[in-house]
Amino acid sequence: MVWLNGEARPLEGKTLKEALEELGVELSRVAVLLNEEAYPGRELPHHVLKEGDVVEVVTLMQGG
Repeated sequence: MVWLNGEARPLEGKTLKEALEELGVELSRVAVLLNEEAYPGRELPHHVLKEGDVVEVVTLMQGG
């Protein structure tokens, strides 16, 4: 299982990009942490998720 925002999901073998798109995440509006490290958006298609990965998706907001 892969942990996504605190929830276990069967996403092993998918790229970060594939997994997030499948879940309906708008990639241009989020920041991604992979195993507690910021993960660059341009690398999302290249990382294949594996058992135990921890992914946190944070929505970016504008405001003041």
